[in-house]
Amino acid sequence: MSFSGDSPARPDRPAAASETAEIPLDPAAEAKPRRRWERPIRWGQVGIQIVAACLIGAVAGIGLSMTPLRIALPWSLLLRQRTNVLIMGLDRTVSERNPKIVYPVTRTTTLVAASFDPASRRVYLLSVPRDTRTSIPGHGITKINAAHAYGGTRLSIRTVENVLGVRFPYYIELTERGFVRLIDAVGGVNVRIEKNLDYDDNWDGLHIHLKKGYRRLGGKAAMEYVRFRHDPLGDIGRIKRGQQVMNALLDELRRPRIVTRLPRMLRVFREDARTNLSRPQLVSLALFGAGLGPGGVVRETLPGSFGQSDWIPDLPRDHSLVTRMFYDVDAEALAHTTAELLASPANPDAAGDALARVTALGVRLVGFATSSSDSPTAVILHHGDRRVAEIVAALVGARTVIDSPSTSGPDLTVILTDTTTAIPAPAPLPRQ
Repeated sequence: MSFSGDSPARPDRPAAASETAEIPLDPAAEAKPRRRWERPIRWGQVGIQIVAACLIGAVAGIGLSMTPLRIALPWSLLLRQRTNVLIMGLDRTVSERNPKIVYPVTRTTTLVAASFDPASRRVYLLSVPRDTRTSIPGHGITKINAAHAYGGTRLSIRTVENVLGVRFPYYIELTERGFVRLIDAVGGVNVRIEKNLDYDDNWDGLHIHLKKGYRRLGGKAAMEYVRFRHDPLGDIGRIKRGQQVMNALLDELRRPRIVTRLPRMLRVFREDARTNLSRPQLVSLALFGAGLGPGGVVRETLPGSFGQSDWIPDLPRDHSLVTRMFYDVDAEALAHTTAELLASPANPDAAGDALARVTALGVRLVGFATSSSDSPTAVILHHGDRRVAEIVAALVGARTVIDSPSTSGPDLTVILTDTTTAIPAPAPLPRQ
């Protein structure tokens, strides 16, 4: 399945009072980093769980309480294998000279790595802070949210895959308007605000004045709550507030009255999100999410620490968390694995991506050489854990693992051919 570059349709009507007007962005345009006179407007600062809720809640509230409908749906819609989806909340960039001028440059204010696992009956949601310092292919070391500005959806996915060592064949992008409309569609959410929140930005038109206490928030107020940035925890504080609002949103989705609000919810997702998932695939994932029991949603934030203005990953803890959430294996099994990489000199991007993804999981690279080959990309298992070999094969786009026992040398040999692409074609969604 190819990445979608179509902009969602929007009705010709004035925005509701709780919605924020926005000029649609062209996701297919080649985005460039902002110039010094441009200013990013943080539209998507909704935290990890808000964006994810649009997938596991808004699209498929149909599965929450409509048992007869679920019985009537074909077995082909049941999720059968683990599926990874990268969920992105986007900002927009406007001119500092005129806030009505919008540039085709977007950054990710929210990155959620989601994994739907029918084997464990869980959805794993890993938040990658937008200020995470990392290497963006072709652009050096900088904050991960800039990947979308440099290369749009494709480069964002590629960068996250290299950082985590996880493939994401599918994606969802959401704007602020979608979040606001979703909260309004369910009738608001109940949130306990721990302290008074006051902030004014006249240029941006952002005015946050929320009182301490247990409140019912509409879409606009909920967005202000998660956009508030003036606390010691910075982006991590926003993530925590996003988690709080997401839990409140899921509470609303479980109420019987939500059935009457389904048409508005489905319209929000159709008009304010971009994805390369088809409708049947979305329904499959959403039915799975709707049927989860207590503890079925596991939420984590990529471990790290604050730098001067960025988030510095804690690599050992990152390896442990990612392998547990996305592969259900012990990080020690990967840390004890050695590999050599044979790559074509004609395709340095593929070699760079493979190197980043394999080492992101803690596998130790003990050899690297250039070698041209007409055979398919392959992973050769000499000794060690076959499960680890299969993980590495998935990361580099190899179809199979070849057994070639040896008493010496590395555990694995990874061969990348001249035809290996930097971004392998998305694997099909689990057979439905």
